[in-house]
This record gives sequence, C-alpha cells and structure tokens, in this order.
Amino acid sequence: MDLSTSQKATLGYAAFLGVGGLMGYLKGGSQKSLIAGGASAAVLCYVYMELPQNPVLASSVGVVTSAALTGMMGSRFLRTGKVFPAGVLSVVSLVMTGAYLHGLTRSVR
Repeated sequence: MDLSTSQKATLGYAAFLGVGGLMGYLKGGSQKSLIAGGASAAVLCYVYMELPQNPVLASSVGVVTSAALTGMMGSRFLRTGKVFPAGVLSVVSLVMTGAYLHGLTRSVR
C-alpha cells in the first residue's frame, strides 16, 4: 500500500498526539492529557483512513481537529509560557491546519 504525503503526515501527527497524551499521564498523572491525546489521535486515525476515499470529508475533520488544538494549546502557551508541550503542539497543529486546508482546496476543485 502506497501512502500519500497527507496520510503520512496525518499518521505522524496522530502518533505525536497519542504519545504526548500518554507522556502527560505517565509523567504528571494527567488523565485529561491521556483522554485528550487518545481522542485526538483516534479522530486523526479516522482522517488517515478516510483520506484516499473521501478527501473532502477527511480534510474537513482534520481542519476542525487541528484548528481546535491550535487554539487550545496556543492559549495555554500564552497563559503559561511553557514551550513544551503547549508551544510545540500549537505550532505543529497550526502547520497541520494549513496542510488540511491546502488538501481541502485541492480536493474541492
């Protein structure tokens, strides 16, 4: 199976969020991090699977998910000033939001 660049990026992003949520739980006992990271990773796994068959739907779900994470983690970064994890995650999510928007505009044409 040959994966598209969008699928590879989505899979990497999902893994990043899932591992980050697990790290937050293991290091700080944060169940909130575990649940949020796991849920976000699960949604992005759906996006990954749906991209080849329905790129408009998949990119739309990806935009909403990554934009929400950009907003939440960006505001947390502004409030706490902590580069990791809030600053890093907000930047990665912003980049992925742009990637999904790019994919969406290419799919709609």
